[in-house]
Amino acid sequence: MCGLCSQQCPTYALSADENESPRGRIAIIAALASGQLEADARVHAHLDHCTGCRSCEAACPSAVRFGAIMDEASVRWPATKPRLDLLERLTQVDRLKVDARWLRRYQRWGLQRLARATGAVKWFGLEQADRLLPPVADTPEWQAYYPPTSTRRGDVALFTGCIASLFDRAALDASRRLLNRLGYGVHLPPEQVCCGALHRHRGESQQADALARQNVAAFADLESDAIVHTASGCTAQLAEYGQHLGDEAQGFSAKIKDINQFLLDIDWPQELQPAPLVQRAALHTPCSLANVLRQADAPRRLLARIPGLELLDLPQATRCCGGAGSYMLEQSDFARRLRDDKLAALQQLQPGIATLVSSNIGCALHLAAGLREQDQSVEVVHPVVVLAQQLNLSQT
Repeated sequence: MCGLCSQQCPTYALSADENESPRGRIAIIAALASGQLEADARVHAHLDHCTGCRSCEAACPSAVRFGAIMDEASVRWPATKPRLDLLERLTQVDRLKVDARWLRRYQRWGLQRLARATGAVKWFGLEQADRLLPPVADTPEWQAYYPPTSTRRGDVALFTGCIASLFDRAALDASRRLLNRLGYGVHLPPEQVCCGALHRHRGESQQADALARQNVAAFADLESDAIVHTASGCTAQLAEYGQHLGDEAQGFSAKIKDINQFLLDIDWPQELQPAPLVQRAALHTPCSLANVLRQADAPRRLLARIPGLELLDLPQATRCCGGAGSYMLEQSDFARRLRDDKLAALQQLQPGIATLVSSNIGCALHLAAGLREQDQSVEVVHPVVVLAQQLNLSQT
């Protein structure tokens, strides 16, 4: 094995330990399969440290499907780490609507400040989750369908997901408004559920497949040109349903589009021009967008429509930030070290950076929490939110 993957691996960069590289993890999995190794805590630690960024796949000249290998290993040798009840609640859409009301009260009634001051969040093992919690906005119910607000061009469906529907509502609403303005009716089927990515990567393949089938069924009867989403991590999972479910999901996966790429691929009316924004902003490229969807340049090209906006890549843009779904909760030490590298890179671009743009909600939550801890007044936003603001679509 050539080892090119190791140079792209974030955990190998932190440790210089071969067991923390893709090549090392494949060797561990091969040894487990042959019976040469037992799946003990030490072995699991090396496997669990993988962020799932799949940078190794992008670099591999032999096209080794490392992500699929890791997912299969997590099924065959399940980790001993405890189940995260909080994470389970956040991936259940019906529960999430109830939890959203209580989270808003937790913040607005001063309970969050009290819990932090008294150490209650630490006593209940929620300190890391509390750090990640952004201000929770109101989340009014969506309609099942929003008609276009200009000359009709077709219909699309919007995947809202679970965590994104609460913490990335601004991006979802901005996407819907922009699509309407571009002439597309937007379906939001209420039967849709979590994409299943977090379950898949924890080795819970049956739960992941069940969620995938629910989503395929929820969108099956809609006449839509595409199914779009704002979070690249979820979009990558949706695009790979066909690999897990076979023929029953091939049509669904073929329609999946990241919102940035969809907006780039369609023609815009001449009169729809964003207002100038004379500002410097930093661009964070999520691993899922770069390494799975292979659309790393889409946000930059989309935001190039805004006159005056100077968009700067973070140094080491292809290195994982450590967000990685549940990784920031389950592997908080590695996640924090990877995030520190990103925030240090952001400092290299200062002064004058007021906005950090990211296309994945997990990365955005992780980075925003780190910025709050450092008392940096940099806002983390989705590209479509910036675009909708310059098109004055915030209230349409």
